[in-house]
Parts: sequence; structure tokens; C-alpha cells
Amino acid sequence: MKREVSVRERAVLIVNPAAGKRHAEDGDLAECVRLLGAAGFDIDRRDTGPEGPTSADLAKSAVADGFRVVLVAGGDGTVAPAAIALIGTEATLGILPFGSFMNIANGLGIPLKPVDAARVIAERKVKRSDVGEVSGKIFFETCGIGMDADMFGAARLAERGRWGPALRRIVRWATANTHRVEVTVDGKTERHGVLQILIVNSPYYGWALPIVPNANMTDGLLDVAIFPRKGRLELIRWMATIWHTGRPGRPPRLLRGKVIQLASSEAVPVHADGQIAGRLPVTVRCCEGALRVFA
Repeated sequence: MKREVSVRERAVLIVNPAAGKRHAEDGDLAECVRLLGAAGFDIDRRDTGPEGPTSADLAKSAVADGFRVVLVAGGDGTVAPAAIALIGTEATLGILPFGSFMNIANGLGIPLKPVDAARVIAERKVKRSDVGEVSGKIFFETCGIGMDADMFGAARLAERGRWGPALRRIVRWATANTHRVEVTVDGKTERHGVLQILIVNSPYYGWALPIVPNANMTDGLLDVAIFPRKGRLELIRWMATIWHTGRPGRPPRLLRGKVIQLASSEAVPVHADGQIAGRLPVTVRCCEGALRVFA
């Protein structure tokens, strides 16, 4: 029987009790706490709630209270706000995947079973994860313009039972036109007629789709996936191939860089991880190594 570690470290555990738990089994959270306790962490559990506090609130208060380790049990919707609150601090994030889709954890190579992820945290190996920034908003997965903003927006509205707005989004998506966009990556400019541009930090996006499988969240660069002059049906087939096989079909045009500027004569909406972040023109930056995370 292993002895418990003599040097203890205080850690806040933020739990979303309503997380999807696709990868979890009954008793997994208790086993995670047991493993982390044996590894030398003194756990202070704090739960989110529908009326608050949010994971961001709890992460900020943890930092203010002097905690250097903040663990989050939940999905990306719980992990991301807490992670944003930790950027620029000395606190390290630990992710226990209890959500339906875990694009941040998956992109960092963290196991998607909570108990296995707890073992990674117990090893105390730290990576510095990049994040993207556009118009003052942080994203961990993808910033983009074009068809996907309406597609994901419609899905979220439908999940909430708001069928009228969802239908309007679908109609807008189905009738989208090509946009003329100027793309400047680290000072080099290209011009394209596009239905879609995605600026990628994590390899995984949306419903765990591997849009750019070789994207790396720790290399200090963002990947720019451009769908130039691609017909709508061709783009839909490309997305369907990913959905059914887990692998992209014919890849789009790919560029890589630290600073990406998008400009157009049209006021095209921009999203950051599915949330509207203004309209073109915008500058997207890679914030290299901005977040400490157990991975």
C-alpha cells in the first residue's frame, strides 16, 4: 500500500454537477479525488450553479485566495471560462473531462477518461498552452468566419427550443454567398473568395471534429484553414467526411502563423469558439504559452 505524499498542496476543484459525463462512470469523481489526495493535493471542492457562481467566478476567487492549482471537472463550457480566468497568473489548470465533447483536453493530449486524467495531474507535468485572441476575446479551439457561425448557432438555439431563430440561422446558412477576403499571415497577404475560413488552435472543433489534425496547442502558432472557391455542396461533403470517418477529406488551403489579419469590404461576422466576436476587419493573435496546464 502506497504512503500518502508528505508535502501537501492546496487545490481548488471546480465541479459542474450538470456536465454531460459522456466519458465518465458513476464514482469516477470520487476516485479522482482519492487519487489526487494520495498524490499530495488537499482538495477544496466548489460547485458551479445555474444561477451562479460560474467556473470563471470560482477560478478568480481561487487565485485571489492564493491557490496555485485549479482543477475543473466538467465540459469545455466549464473548462474554458475557468481557463481564461487563469491566463497570466501562476496558477496551473488541471482538467477532469466530464463533458460530452472535450476539445481542449483532447487537443492537449489529456486522456478523456476522468480517472486517467487525474493520474496525469498527479504526475505534475506542466505544459504551457497557447490561446488565440480576437477583438479582446480568447479562444482555445477555433476562430472563424463564414458558414460555421450560423451552423453552430442554429444547433445551440435548437437545443434551447428556440426553433424560430434556429430556422432563420439555417436559412441564412443555406443561402450564404462567397465572401472576398484578404488574408495576411505574418505580413504575407493572399486574397480569396471563400465560404469559410477557420483559424485553429486545437485540432478539434465543434462536436470533436478534427478539422486540422496536425494543429498543436503548444507550438506558438495558429493554423489558418481556407476554403477558397469551394462550392457549398463540396464544403458540406468535406464536413460530412469528417463527421462519418473522423478524418478530413481533401484538405483546404492551410497557412500557419502568429498574427493573422482578415479584411473584407463586407462586414462579415467573426466567431471565437462559437461566440460572436465582431465583424471584419479583425486581427487574430496567438498568445504563446499563455496558460499553465497539467498535460
